[in-house]
Amino acid sequence: MSKTIFYKQHLDNNAKMVDFAGWNMPISYPLGIIKEANVVRNSSGLFDVSHMGRVEIRGNGAENFINKILPINIKAFKIGSAKYTLLINEKNEILDDLIIYRFVDYFLLIINASNTIEDINWMQSVIDKDVEINDITSKTGMLAIQGPEAIKVFNSISNNDIKGLGRYKFKNISIENNVVFVARTGYTGEDGVEIIFKLEFASKIWELLINNNVTPCGLGARDLLRIEAGLHLYGHEIKKESNPIEIGLKRLLESNSSNYINNDYIHSENIKNGLLTMTGLLVTDRGIPREGNEIIYNDLIIGKVTSGTHSSTLKSSIAIGMIKKDFNIINNTVRIKVRDKFLNATITKLPFYKRSKK
Repeated sequence: MSKTIFYKQHLDNNAKMVDFAGWNMPISYPLGIIKEANVVRNSSGLFDVSHMGRVEIRGNGAENFINKILPINIKAFKIGSAKYTLLINEKNEILDDLIIYRFVDYFLLIINASNTIEDINWMQSVIDKDVEINDITSKTGMLAIQGPEAIKVFNSISNNDIKGLGRYKFKNISIENNVVFVARTGYTGEDGVEIIFKLEFASKIWELLINNNVTPCGLGARDLLRIEAGLHLYGHEIKKESNPIEIGLKRLLESNSSNYINNDYIHSENIKNGLLTMTGLLVTDRGIPREGNEIIYNDLIIGKVTSGTHSSTLKSSIAIGMIKKDFNIINNTVRIKVRDKFLNATITKLPFYKRSKK
């Protein structure tokens, strides 16, 4: 099982470790999942996300290659900006959801840990000349600092170097003579940054953040937070066979370029006329829905749960589900079959939680 550069820090902080996509990762610390999530909602939390894949696309043909493999509008993609997008192969299978960052002369892709090898292998299979794919995952560490106090805290350790950095923007800064990549992105529904750095700086940046009262949090809190924020997780809301429009990601299909490998597919009637839609479910009974639980309306099975949890923010269990779109009527009551009992739930808009913007 692989270990991140912060494995010792997790053990020193008595984290409960689990196997996640072949990585030994913290699911929680002694504070517990609920309290960790509350810290992120009210202050600032620290997540080790070094298991995620970090891949550079370099070379004279890099821009054309990105235009070929991702459904983004490459001409509108400015240097210093990031985009959330999908990696779809020539079989119309969604291989991954990812964030791409545009530098002056290359691109950086942040991809899911469980998909890193398959993603790279596919990109290598369709690679163009004058393009180089560099996997820098093992050469770098990555942390996410999230919460309403995250920007303030990070500015305090970086001489205000990210003051004015906009959402989905990034820059390289220097902290104690170490270059740190900082992006104003995240996966919790809160403000914050994600940072990448060389391995030799890992212990120091962890120490700086902990000494500034940033609380270490595990994958359990991260999952709870992203469900509250209505964010997709590959393998749950996004699967290989998913229709991008059915799962609410039509906005990502920007490309009109004939060079994009799936240009015909993303503009086809096949995906526009999908039968399903993604929805929120606010549970009104005691119990927690889980992935695969059937969603029922008037004794008719209309879909299944993709993710479920108990929300400390809403003081209720919540779920995300894929249902037949004709039944996606806000405030309608449905039942969710959990083992041998049924939980009543109300169909609601996503996200469940939206941060207040100052």
